[in-house]
Amino acid sequence: MKGGGYKIRKLLAFALAPLLLPIACFSTGLKVGPIVQNVSPYSATISWWTEEIEEGKIIYSDGKQDFTAQSRPAKYQKVRLIKLKPATTYTYYLEGNGYEVGPFTFRTAPLGGKPFRFAVYGDTRTQHDVHEKIVNKIVSYRPALILHTGDLVADGREINQWERFFQISLPLVRSIPLYPVLGNHEKNSYLYFRFFSLPGKERYYSFNWGSCHFIALDSNEPYLTDPAQLKWLREDLQRYKDYPYIVAFFHHPPHTLVKDRISFAKKLRQIFASLFEEYKVSAVFNGHDHNYEHFLINGVHYVVTGGGGAPLYDISPPDKYTIKAEKTHNYIIGDVKEDIMVLKAYRLDGSLIEEIKIKPRIRASPPQIAIPLIGEKWIQRILGKGK
Repeated sequence: MKGGGYKIRKLLAFALAPLLLPIACFSTGLKVGPIVQNVSPYSATISWWTEEIEEGKIIYSDGKQDFTAQSRPAKYQKVRLIKLKPATTYTYYLEGNGYEVGPFTFRTAPLGGKPFRFAVYGDTRTQHDVHEKIVNKIVSYRPALILHTGDLVADGREINQWERFFQISLPLVRSIPLYPVLGNHEKNSYLYFRFFSLPGKERYYSFNWGSCHFIALDSNEPYLTDPAQLKWLREDLQRYKDYPYIVAFFHHPPHTLVKDRISFAKKLRQIFASLFEEYKVSAVFNGHDHNYEHFLINGVHYVVTGGGGAPLYDISPPDKYTIKAEKTHNYIIGDVKEDIMVLKAYRLDGSLIEEIKIKPRIRASPPQIAIPLIGEKWIQRILGKGK
């Protein structure tokens, strides 16, 4: 079925993939995907759904060498690609019974403090036309990764809603890893865990990207007050305390201008705020409130970006912590550099809501200067202590 002509076409596609739009040959065999997830410097997961239980394979290339990874028979398939190279663009195809899609690309995470871009948005559960517009806007910025602040769908127990979510977000997720958190509308459904491949415990987890440490939490009861999650959070913050930037994200905001949610926000602050302040967390992203809100409390930036498609909420008058608040659909683009993190919040039409500049929590240690073994007197002179 696939002779020399096929091999030549595939090689050309791998070579030209960065210049081409993906060509998707969909059939009844492939239902959703492909979806790039859980990307590290050395690995990545590709997942997809099929109509029937069957096998599939990923053919991928770093531009110099081609590889193949086979899936096990399943409807909901996940393949972990390993032994990848850091900060490298890979081109890939997905193939199975009656379908072939691609070429697509993804890029592995960098090592060290190389600059990178990320996006944040949330509450995409309804008004799919708004969600689609935001996806198209984010794609144009070419972020390295995306954070989703929860309520991806209206009811996480309904599989057809997940299909719709991934159909809309496909221009993003086939190339850019999406890191979500559980909202209240996910209903703690097993489908969330089936469709996503996330680091660690998946319900709450963390990962590193360049000079930034990202922490995802579950702010739904009973996990909000679960001692295990709080213990893990403190240990994680301590373990990565030397990172220049730490970003936390979860669904429910610890501060809000939506009247009927103020009491629950206070509870969240009582649980998390002291830890965030102790470890000088750079920014906290939340959803749940369908608007845009930005607060600065004891040195921590709390940013609500719940404007991904759900009906917008009214906003009360600002309080003393309010930097910016607006009833609008929105998304955030963040640029991380060695000396600054710049967050830009945008409306649906692409106009700027505000720009936030955040300095590194710590400065990288200066390079060590080796002093040759030339004797104590010379060392004293170098240090200005001798004659």
